[in-house]
Amino acid sequence: MRLRLTVLLLSCVPYTAYAETMVTSHYRAKAPHVAAHRTLPMGTRLTVRNPRNGRTAQVVIGDRGPFIHGRVLDVSNVVARQLGFGSSGVLSLQTSVVRK
Repeated sequence: MRLRLTVLLLSCVPYTAYAETMVTSHYRAKAPHVAAHRTLPMGTRLTVRNPRNGRTAQVVIGDRGPFIHGRVLDVSNVVARQLGFGSSGVLSLQTSVVRK
């Protein structure tokens, strides 16, 4: 329910910054800085931050998923390396919407 409300708010006010912590996994994407989200509009730009090491990266929503319960965002393997996923397949990352 909270995520749906967040998406609704983001679609009504697309240029405001919003930060959220998401459970994130990585996958082999078609482009290096693409991320997958179930409901954010395609083309939405996000800044993702690993709170464990402070590393950040920017991604663009260009795919749908993840379809595994409890995961909210999938980032490409390139972004996962930038953020320092290491051998971990799943991390909690902080995300914020970037102005288009």
